[in-house]
Amino acid sequence: MSFSTFQKPLQKSANGHNRRDFMRIGSVAGLGMAEIMQMQQLAAAEGKDRSDINCIFIFIVGGMPQQDMWDLKPEAPSEIRGDFHKISTNVPGIQISDVIPGCATVVDKMAILRSMTHDDSDHGRGFHVMMSGKKAGAGDFNGNQNNNQHPCIGSMVSELGTPGVLPPYISLPNFLNSGGPSFLGPAHGPFVIDADPAAPDFSVRDIALPTSVATKRGQLRQLALQQINAIEENAARAGQQVQSLDTFYKKAYNLMASKEAREAFDIDREPERLREAYGMTSIGQCCLLARRMVESGCRFVAVENGHWDTHRKNTYSLRDLLCPAFDQAIPALLNDLEDRGMLDDTLVVITTEFGRTPRINQLAGRDHWPNAFSIVMAGGGVQGGQVIGKTDKQAAEVADRPITPEDMVATILYGLGIDHKKTLHTPLGRPVPIADGGKVVTELFS
Repeated sequence: MSFSTFQKPLQKSANGHNRRDFMRIGSVAGLGMAEIMQMQQLAAAEGKDRSDINCIFIFIVGGMPQQDMWDLKPEAPSEIRGDFHKISTNVPGIQISDVIPGCATVVDKMAILRSMTHDDSDHGRGFHVMMSGKKAGAGDFNGNQNNNQHPCIGSMVSELGTPGVLPPYISLPNFLNSGGPSFLGPAHGPFVIDADPAAPDFSVRDIALPTSVATKRGQLRQLALQQINAIEENAARAGQQVQSLDTFYKKAYNLMASKEAREAFDIDREPERLREAYGMTSIGQCCLLARRMVESGCRFVAVENGHWDTHRKNTYSLRDLLCPAFDQAIPALLNDLEDRGMLDDTLVVITTEFGRTPRINQLAGRDHWPNAFSIVMAGGGVQGGQVIGKTDKQAAEVADRPITPEDMVATILYGLGIDHKKTLHTPLGRPVPIADGGKVVTELFS
């Protein structure tokens, strides 16, 4: 599938600067030399400069079944292998499931990691470790979604990356479980698009100023707020709280006041044919809107696609309900990014909280299984057309090259030009390694 009909030229000037260079120049205009040097240091990574790479992080909620999608075992007994069959992809020697034939056409852009592993089969706790790279401590992680004991990846990117026109971390079509900032504070939480872009009446709340504010009166309110804050900031006891609150309000106001931001959220500006190519489904339109977000400068867009908890009727659920929309959206996204010259600058991660049990249960479903499962990465300098890691004959245990959630987080941060070995500090001064000892999956970039 080609998207050249809808392609926009990559925004580069004659001297080679791209759009983020100009955003960065504008954003640092009011910063001191110390802040500029710190941002330059954080953006530096081994090898090529990756500080201009964004991430679309697609989280498949419920657990992708590795044996039915990415890591089929046709020689296993029927109660293990299931009802799907291997098909060839556009990369010789790599085969995936016939339930995702569209993905088979873009495997040259993908790296399939078949040896993900951790040890928690609880949904909420699985969310936490895969969203943050940190094992969940005591407590119930299936209730309150904002339950982070460690910052999620998007919040790390917000804290350590460089600012732009859009919020650095956006979540859609809702707040992802364990997608919060923890001790980094609300300023590094996601801007949540709490609406489905596939809905006919889709709109993004809080990005349009009310008419009473989008005038001179609004500017006067901002001036008054600055004056009040200046007075309050001189109060020793309240200074830190006021500064945090002021930052929050400034971000919200700047977003609403930005014409570029409003246009980025307007998915109706896309040609109807392109929207249909992605699929008029939640995951299809979320992927398209995510592309618009990174195209406009957002560093990290988290997309949730849910209801993959196939404890019963696994074959029917995948074949008829879940995989068709997924299998249309993912190739569309990768092809669209490539046609626009954006794939090298956009790291796409397709992940999940765990896999599914090797053995099919009595309800024709598969249950939770964190021991071994598959995720996919593409773009952002990732070398496509490869498989990393291997499982045993039942896709039950990792047989070669185990990869942990900590490794995944370290790899994503590295891919975005962020020092994955950096240590953050809680408000009480406790040091917290951001990737908890995770190691970069270097094979992805070689």
